[in-house]
Amino acid sequence: MPTPDEWRSEAMVGLAEAVRFQRDLYLYWREAWAADGLALTARGLVTRPALRRMRARLLAADGMRAPGTVDADRTEAEDARLFFVRRLLQRLGLLRAAPGDARLLAAEQREMARYLAHPLAERLRICVRLWVAGGWWPDAPDPRAEPPRLMTPAPPRIALARRRLLDALAAMTLDTIHALPLAPRASTDRRTRTSVRRRTASVPLRADTTMDGATERAALLGPLAWLGFAVVEETQVEGLRASVYRAGMAVQALRAVEDEGAALALPEATGRVVLSPDFTLVAYPPLTAPELLLLDACADEDAIELTARYRLSRPAFARARALGWNADEVARRLTALADVPGSPTGGFLFPANVRVTLDDWERHVERLRLTRDARIVTTRTAETLDALLADTRARHWVERRLAPTAALLVREGVAPVRAWLLRHGELPAVSEA
Repeated sequence: MPTPDEWRSEAMVGLAEAVRFQRDLYLYWREAWAADGLALTARGLVTRPALRRMRARLLAADGMRAPGTVDADRTEAEDARLFFVRRLLQRLGLLRAAPGDARLLAAEQREMARYLAHPLAERLRICVRLWVAGGWWPDAPDPRAEPPRLMTPAPPRIALARRRLLDALAAMTLDTIHALPLAPRASTDRRTRTSVRRRTASVPLRADTTMDGATERAALLGPLAWLGFAVVEETQVEGLRASVYRAGMAVQALRAVEDEGAALALPEATGRVVLSPDFTLVAYPPLTAPELLLLDACADEDAIELTARYRLSRPAFARARALGWNADEVARRLTALADVPGSPTGGFLFPANVRVTLDDWERHVERLRLTRDARIVTTRTAETLDALLADTRARHWVERRLAPTAALLVREGVAPVRAWLLRHGELPAVSEA
């Protein structure tokens, strides 16, 4: 398991970027979920006020301040990475268009939890497959045009070029370096073409200027770099500055299809997590999407900046109970999260007062139980209900007694209980909610 210092090493750059991208996917969904949706413009782009909040949220998680006025006023199509995160969330079904309204609504928390339950390698494969064959992400998004339809397929030539580039990355070693394809030039001036030939001829690395090269360049500078499959760098070759790329550690996910053991080489390690006796939780970087989902499920967020600060509370525990977690499960998950191997503090000890309080909250939550489509019988006297429950057939009709004169019926118990009351001289009245 890599340490925080190893995450920042050269060999782990691609993997760290892959983990960061998955974290930003979650934070984008979380912001949309908390805001009850994102408003869209007439061209189908997220409005600038919503974008400002989203940028500030993601930058804070990286320990950076909110952008300045110029960057904050950029449209969504001018912020390619943020635009890609939003479109990918839509393609994953975690953001959906509201019917009859220009808004994007976040999917339920259970759907996000289902996606994050996949190992990191599988999530990366899901994302890159959606991009390879999807026309929903053009090589060069046009800020003036409406985004392509979500289910639009990519043109065969572009899909094939993306697939070939992905296969080439999967076959590379981490120290293999290639020249980044040059951007296609529209100019037909002879002096310009000669200058390009002379400059590229002095670089002993292949630089593709074909249309497929343009697709490769857009992929390497965009989705493949954001997902961690490619690492783009600037270098000096014979005194000239050149852009080069190499495979990132995330390409292990592509090899995992043939070698399942390769998936183990993509850890999604979290930083240290501290739970204090005053019910505060502090998570140190690197922050991961599954970690933040767990903290959001059973604690209240105070702030997510370079570190994530949360607080355990009774309402938060009630949310965890809605997911089916009892006090033991919450304590187990938090212990597993905080007990980081190799931590200088050694094994994690769950504060005793916090554990006792979780048990107390569980008892309070158990006092109130909500049942959908409840079918309840109420009698005029407790003796009548006693006689009903004494009938041997009643165990098939009644789920449990709620009060001296009230009982909860099973779905099929309404008709036989009504007939029983009629046979015993009671005239039942049935009300439909």
